[in-house]
Amino acid sequence: MSEDKLPQPDKMSFEQASEELDAIVKRIDEGKADLETMMKEHTRGQLLVSRCKQLLEDAQQQIKSMEAKDLP
Repeated sequence: MSEDKLPQPDKMSFEQASEELDAIVKRIDEGKADLETMMKEHTRGQLLVSRCKQLLEDAQQQIKSMEAKDLP
């Protein structure tokens, strides 16, 4: 998929971001791409990691909020 057709990380679900991140790691590990391409992949991967962290933090906050409501 070309770079301009990739979904914006801030619009992706955790599953989408995680799946794409796994694919990027595999491509980088293969080491078949040129340095410029791998650097672009790395940058995209960092954005995806940030998105995953944000979604996990949001989920954790929701769980804490639900737990607080359940307390007498």
